[in-house]
Amino acid sequence: MASILMVIEAKIATTYLVEQIMRACGLHGVDYEVKFLNELRIDDVTPNTIPMFVRCGDPLVLSWAQLLVDANRSYIYYIDDNFWRIRGESPLAVYYRHPLIRKALQFAVSHAETVIVNSPELATFVSRFNTRVAILPAFFDFSLIEGVAQSASEEIRIGFAGSPSRIDDLDLIAPLIEPVLERFPKTIFEFAGVLPRGIAAGTRVRFFPHTGDYATYIRFQASRNWAIGLAPLLDHEANRGKTDNKYREYGACRIAGIYSNIPPYRNVVIDNETGLLIENTKELWLNAIENLISSPGTRKNIGNSAFNHVDEIYNLQKVALEWARLFQSIDMSRQKFTKQLGRGGFGWRKTLRKLQRYAIYIHISYIEGGIYLVARRIAKKLLVIA
Repeated sequence: MASILMVIEAKIATTYLVEQIMRACGLHGVDYEVKFLNELRIDDVTPNTIPMFVRCGDPLVLSWAQLLVDANRSYIYYIDDNFWRIRGESPLAVYYRHPLIRKALQFAVSHAETVIVNSPELATFVSRFNTRVAILPAFFDFSLIEGVAQSASEEIRIGFAGSPSRIDDLDLIAPLIEPVLERFPKTIFEFAGVLPRGIAAGTRVRFFPHTGDYATYIRFQASRNWAIGLAPLLDHEANRGKTDNKYREYGACRIAGIYSNIPPYRNVVIDNETGLLIENTKELWLNAIENLISSPGTRKNIGNSAFNHVDEIYNLQKVALEWARLFQSIDMSRQKFTKQLGRGGFGWRKTLRKLQRYAIYIHISYIEGGIYLVARRIAKKLLVIA
């Protein structure tokens, strides 16, 4: 049985999803355990264990990757975003542009036995650091939305849910809201997690706070009974390397989706059958929204076709078999003549990485809110320790 040690920095949607696939892999001879990077100990990494770092860019991952390389131990790196190409000045973008984060990320990716990605575009980019890249399919767990009651209403709800980092993509949608509301009295826009710039919540524009719990988030989305789901993506390298999560979610919920005509959606959406693929212009997006509002039959057909397509190719149990086969292959082929993980000097190296991590967080906090925010976050941390 392959034994995978899943190492994460924090509980986020991605780690929740990867843990779902790991759980499903148990039926195919794969065992797993989850550890936080900052709590990882040398004794956790036994000779039979294969660590898998999930989206880890913290300086601590550099120490662990160096330790594993020195001991001739195989490890896996999973990545679902192009962190080298994130645009803007958000805390996330600033974090991944920091030289120490770039150094840790690049070393960990470069020396992995296998780098797992979900998109061909990201695979092409990552291969400049490591040619041992495996493209594995993403999935949807239909059990998450079983028994979810949909909100009954005559409203025509148009929805989008995402993190605040998606605000730039919503610039495509913001100019369309007012004309749609004026022409179609029954329409309502609903945004969860982020509002477009210049748009205020009100009677016909609803805002719901972001939730970090993926199961709660997807059940909320299923319950809102959206007639149309929006999936705008600005055309740049970081977005082209993303997964097609909006298509999986909308399809599973039988929502007729409108998608920017770029990868990842261009790779999977069947235009006018399982969704609408639209070039990123105001006129084309407005036409697409208005056409779907005016055609309930088309919305229903697209929603049903998308559901059938997602169920066919993204079903969790089917996808888990492909992931399990990769883990078993790595387990069979990995180097058996490994060294004991060296402890000498590792403690000092970890301490140095922790200090570097704190320096990075202080730097980002200062950019966000100046010395006041730095002081507030330090005080909050001290209160937690106390």
